[in-house]
Amino acid sequence: MSTGAAVVGALGAAALFAGGTALQYRAARPVSTGGVGPGRPIATAAVRQTVTSVSWLLGTLVLGIGIALHAFALHEGPITVVQPLLITGVLFALPASRYAGGPRVDWTDMRWAALLVGALALFLFTAMPPGQGQSHIDTGPALGGFALALTGIVTCLLVAKRCHGNVVATVLGIAAGIALAGSAALLKVSTNLTSNGIWELFGHWQIYALAVVGAAGLLLSQVAYRAGPMTASLPAINSVNPVVSVLIGWAVFDEKFRTGLAPVGMEVLLLAVVVIATTALSRRSALRSRRS
Repeated sequence: MSTGAAVVGALGAAALFAGGTALQYRAARPVSTGGVGPGRPIATAAVRQTVTSVSWLLGTLVLGIGIALHAFALHEGPITVVQPLLITGVLFALPASRYAGGPRVDWTDMRWAALLVGALALFLFTAMPPGQGQSHIDTGPALGGFALALTGIVTCLLVAKRCHGNVVATVLGIAAGIALAGSAALLKVSTNLTSNGIWELFGHWQIYALAVVGAAGLLLSQVAYRAGPMTASLPAINSVNPVVSVLIGWAVFDEKFRTGLAPVGMEVLLLAVVVIATTALSRRSALRSRRS
């Protein structure tokens, strides 16, 4: 295993995820007669019309390459290194959202995004355990984590159906972030199961769970993009995903948090900055949408 290779792979995946996300948002962005909110159910029909778009298909191809790099990075390094690095994609995705048909992103947005990326990265690296942890899933905590994640996603869906405006996109982004964190953990385990050949992987349940959880994350992200501008959904996705990944690393892979008064105090402070930056981006997005 090589942490350096994992870092390079994670940064490359972050850039590709940003580009692919922008292309998919171009196809899935809200239309005047669509959207998600009270009275409009969240269902696959909301994204069905996008899947034949050239922009969506090209974005899917770019995301597929990014997933391959992501898998490589997770195989080479710990999940608590790879997942924090993926949040750098926010810096690429926010300006790309302008090309994708989203609202104008100004320098204030970029400063908030930079603060979000820096604070969240520092938070996760401050809490990061020193070791790789286990390469297999600890079944008990994994089942408990699955139940909590499913509860969180269902709760987000119920809240989204009762909300209005860009809050819907943010809440759905939280649900997508939870699902994507779960798929990252399953992807890590799946790549480690290929040591004796790719075909051996199909004899394990993890690859099938990955297909289901990954599809759920993709669907939720598409609905989140359709529900509002990317500046409302993307910060939520990129904040929740690595935080949940760290919790998975602790509970499932037996990776440990750093403890003590100073580290915990710094982690709480940085997490507060993350929340403030995410809220600021969402509110600025909502204001621009109301003015347009």
